[in-house]
Amino acid sequence: MPQITTKVLSFAVLGALALALSGCGDANPQASFDPAAGKHPANWLPAGHSTAAEEDINGCVECHGDALDGGIAKVSCLTCHIGGATSAHPVLWGGLAYALHAGYVGNNGTATCATALCHGTALAGVADSGPACTDCHMAGTAQAPQIHQWGGVSATTIQDIAGHKAYFQAAPSISFTTCRNAVCHGTTLAGVFASGPSCIKFGCHGSGNPLPAEN
Repeated sequence: MPQITTKVLSFAVLGALALALSGCGDANPQASFDPAAGKHPANWLPAGHSTAAEEDINGCVECHGDALDGGIAKVSCLTCHIGGATSAHPVLWGGLAYALHAGYVGNNGTATCATALCHGTALAGVADSGPACTDCHMAGTAQAPQIHQWGGVSATTIQDIAGHKAYFQAAPSISFTTCRNAVCHGTTLAGVFASGPSCIKFGCHGSGNPLPAEN
């Protein structure tokens, strides 16, 4: 092959690579990709990438592949997103992850949850990503959490009621902080669908048996 032709082909290849890198950087204006470094900025994950994906998910395709399963970046969205490239959790969970995650963990374990960018390798939570298991689970271990410090999955309703009564009676002070959140018994303790029941209805702490005062 003539030398001049070899040089032309070399320049053409280099030009194509430059365009490819430029494409990765410019396809999505929210992506903050640095072509020179060949990667996103240090604070890109976990929270930074979601803004860009919501702005234009197609802008991620050029580098991460048509199915977002790796592409030329060799980084698959499925590494963290167990519900598909655009869904962190199984799609059918909808807004009920708090109620439906137990079945998934029971069948599959916590390996897909216990990652540095999801709920943390020790399931202690990650800022701007998955919460700590202990935000809701009062007892057990991160790998085998138990919702309350009494009862358990095999406890009867009567045993649960007796257990929570004994827990508060033994506590040095009364606080409903661990109960009063959006996915347990609700921020007003009025109950949460498919989760904790209302503390002030159903004959528990109604008008004749009010909640004890916090102190």
